Amino acid sequence: MKKILIIDEKSFSLVCSAILELEGHRTEILEDIESILPRLNNEFGLIITSYPFSYPFFEEIKKSNLPTIILIDHINKDLINLLEDFNNSYCLIKPLDYQEFKSLVKLIANCETSNKIGYKIL
Repeated sequence: MKKILIIDEKSFSLVCSAILELEGHRTEILEDIESILPRLNNEFGLIITSYPFSYPFFEEIKKSNLPTIILIDHINKDLINLLEDFNNSYCLIKPLDYQEFKSLVKLIANCETSNKIGYKIL
């Protein structure tokens, strides 16, 4: 699989990266959105991000059409409205069940999920 792009607060990004690298995945933490955009579809196979932290990047994430895992604190109507435009995305509610998180990443990495229209809340 291509690299996994992590867009989140630095402390969580480091933890997430370490967990995924222990599972054999290659990761990159977003430091500058402008430097990532030209590489997005060529180098990355999955985006992991959180809401509302990455809200400013949602339009670029949606345009990429890459599988996306969005970590959320709670579900509300505004979030549901935002998610309606996403394809092939999954929402995990915090606090994370790290086994479920790792399993979902593995399914996506092994192409065992279908490219789907819309989102799924897990």
